[in-house]
Amino acid sequence: MSWMDVVIYSRRDCAETAVMRDYLVRMGVDFRELAVDGDAGARRECEDLDGQVTPLLVIDQRRIVRGLDQARLDQVFGFIGC
Repeated sequence: MSWMDVVIYSRRDCAETAVMRDYLVRMGVDFRELAVDGDAGARRECEDLDGQVTPLLVIDQRRIVRGLDQARLDQVFGFIGC
């Protein structure tokens, strides 16, 4: 799904981020990952989005999924009825 701009704000030690990353790969969703614990700019962007939890997924700069919410991911990416 390269027609969407998908960004994951993550922490290197976050197990939920690894699960989300695997989910997106399995579903064929192209994404960029920005590690907030290794990049001050990414951390500021995440904070500006009210990112208090990782993973924080931003789709097309408007839809936000906080944390690992697989049901919400399925809805956002159209894998189940919404």
